[in-house]
Amino acid sequence: MKAHLPPYDMAQLGDAVARAVHDAFQDRTRVEPQLVANLVSALPKYVNRISFSGPTKMKAGGVFVHAQPFVACASFPDKTKASVEIGDLLLIRTLVVNNKIEERRALLLQAKKDRIPSTPDNPNQWHLYEQWPRFTYAAKSGRLTGKKRHINEPDMYEAAKYLLIGDDAARHHRRGMCCVDWPFRWLKHGPDICGHHTAQPTKPHISRYRCFVGELVEFLAGNAGKVFDKPASRTRGWNRVVHDLITETARAKTIFMGRAAQTSIKYPRGSGVLFMALAAQSRHFMVAGGGGAEVFDGTTHEPPDVPEHWLSDSDRDGGGISIIEVVIEDEGPARD
Repeated sequence: MKAHLPPYDMAQLGDAVARAVHDAFQDRTRVEPQLVANLVSALPKYVNRISFSGPTKMKAGGVFVHAQPFVACASFPDKTKASVEIGDLLLIRTLVVNNKIEERRALLLQAKKDRIPSTPDNPNQWHLYEQWPRFTYAAKSGRLTGKKRHINEPDMYEAAKYLLIGDDAARHHRRGMCCVDWPFRWLKHGPDICGHHTAQPTKPHISRYRCFVGELVEFLAGNAGKVFDKPASRTRGWNRVVHDLITETARAKTIFMGRAAQTSIKYPRGSGVLFMALAAQSRHFMVAGGGGAEVFDGTTHEPPDVPEHWLSDSDRDGGGISIIEVVIEDEGPARD
């Protein structure tokens, strides 16, 4: 379901997304978690600066939690590795019409620094995204540990993708592989951002490469990702998994923010660092749900300095996944 945005506002949205991706990925020598943390900080910052010409409002916020849930599956092709992370970043879009939530969409991304064409280096992760077999949340997944899930809904190629962060933008700066087509022709950062793509986890090769900026804009406009809803009781599919990730991220956020309030020590992993603008505080904002007022202090935090090497698995503190949520508030009847 698309929110109604006139061409000028679509251009503003495209410019905000382009600037965010430019800022987040400009130093591609950094590790993938650092680049994800940068995006979690940059995208809400630029989206919250947009002043739309019409009644539509768009506000964003996010949280960076590196200790994502891990999942195990009996059919993994590489038996030497017991589990894989479920993803690096979950994008959430909430459409509110006349103060009522009309639709929620999600897009799960696994980030990887690579050029296109690309071949995933983790066969188990590829198997998970391509097949979505029955899986179990592995150890160190917080309250999700041991719970079983099975996603068998259609359109999962649109729901979970690879995010390929490239290092050679110039070679992709051409029609068909770049977001400089309408409405992005005049964007100042067009050539710089054209090396980043999403890809569907198809076999025998990942495919359907798409400009990341273009996909982000389409996602925020309501034309990408996969719809989800509140999970029905005793279900284990897509709705339940998205709810799992949101719930565990809120819990991990609270744990780490509580610790941060009692110590001046800077946690090297940056887990639980919240980037939330005051304007994003809304009862429709799911990631913010469950947090105390002391968490949302109205400040815009810089991304954490993510180290090259993480703490060992025994030091992980549970679940959560980095999340960016954007809430669109529209007036009048919903428009398809």
